[in-house]
Amino acid sequence: MIAEFTAAIIAKCCDTQEQQMQLASAGVIPPLVNLLHSGHVKAQEAALDALATLCRENTIDSNQLTTATMLDFVRDKCPNMRLIAATCLTNLYRTGIFIEPFTDIVLVVLPALVKLLKDPTGDVQERAPLVLADLVKDSEDMQKAAYDADAISRLAELLASVSSKESDEDSDEHIGIPGVGSVAKRREKVRENSLIAIAAATLLKEECRSQAINSKVLPHVVTALQSKYPHVRLAACQCAKSLSRSVSNLRTSLVDAGVAGPLLKLLQDDSIVVQAAACGALCNLTLDFSPMKKSVIDAGAIDRFVEYSRSSDPKLQLNGVWALNSLLYKADLAAKKAVMKSLTYDALIELLHEPNPSIQEQALEIVRNLVCGQQEDIEDVIEGIGRDDLLDVLECKLQVTSNMGLEGEDSTTMTSVSIQISYLSDIIIQKESLLTGCNWIDIGTSVVYCNKYVK
Repeated sequence: MIAEFTAAIIAKCCDTQEQQMQLASAGVIPPLVNLLHSGHVKAQEAALDALATLCRENTIDSNQLTTATMLDFVRDKCPNMRLIAATCLTNLYRTGIFIEPFTDIVLVVLPALVKLLKDPTGDVQERAPLVLADLVKDSEDMQKAAYDADAISRLAELLASVSSKESDEDSDEHIGIPGVGSVAKRREKVRENSLIAIAAATLLKEECRSQAINSKVLPHVVTALQSKYPHVRLAACQCAKSLSRSVSNLRTSLVDAGVAGPLLKLLQDDSIVVQAAACGALCNLTLDFSPMKKSVIDAGAIDRFVEYSRSSDPKLQLNGVWALNSLLYKADLAAKKAVMKSLTYDALIELLHEPNPSIQEQALEIVRNLVCGQQEDIEDVIEGIGRDDLLDVLECKLQVTSNMGLEGEDSTTMTSVSIQISYLSDIIIQKESLLTGCNWIDIGTSVVYCNKYVK
């Protein structure tokens, strides 16, 4: 009993990486591992929960762990035990300690989580989708495995089962054990987590998005975008964003399902986080889809995106600039003029000099999209920015990007900035004698078209 309570306390004291490292350094892992072999179910559950929390987004000494024992618990008859063990192994997998091809994760943990989506025991259906989301996020291999395991279809079924009208709060439908929290609140939590899991599982693979759409998730996504619960609206935006990364025929399915209207309304949401998420989804939906572009413009969203582009919130600002950029992709001159009337060229130049490289990149792509098209498109930009100012901006950016020794994500972004400048310069050289006689810096970057629009 004491050991069980101690393990439970440890699980509650691991909120930060610093706390995790302090507890690991204090030697709590070996006793927790010993508890796994104690034969007492509650103590084993508490130990697994503590170990799962200790290794969440934190690499610990894997030599102290017995993953084979954890895999045995994933096969346990108790649903809660299976879920906690799957959570622990998922957190360990996220730290990268397993040697590829992660056979046990794919063949044991993933199928166990899929089965738990149908288990009404306790709060299993609330927690299982989030563990599944952690398991598959940012991994094409794991998302393909989720597709093969029919995980997306099972998530769609779970989402459908809790997507009844929110006014139906007095329904006799129960999720899990009656009395464990408000049924209505628990239903919305399952709904939120299912949307998060679908968003994670469909982020990178086209066949996963097709499976989600074929499983009829779109009506439930549209309904969730209009939920009275902010976290559900946020999860629905994330789901819409993942699904909208698709090729045009699947993206059209989202527009046909009526996702555009609720997303546009969410640009006025009380939550800045929801606003940013809605804007991120609209970035993809406005790409190369003329009817959607017109809907956005007619709804007055341009002014909202411009407002975002001036926000002090970094995420909101980036999404605002990205959305303006998406609207300008393959846009006609009338749409370009409508965007620039609201944004202004002076503000665009300020964005080109933003400290954030990602915003610089999007601002350069705005310029590139503005000059793409006919001669009059280029002339409009030159008139708006000014011939000398345009030259100064491009040359300044070439100097900065060629002299910066950045590493990691910033390096990738600045390389993309260099490519955008080269591409933009090539367009103007071909269609305007503007650059004749200018002293350009050779950055050794070929002039290529790098499509980095889709979020």
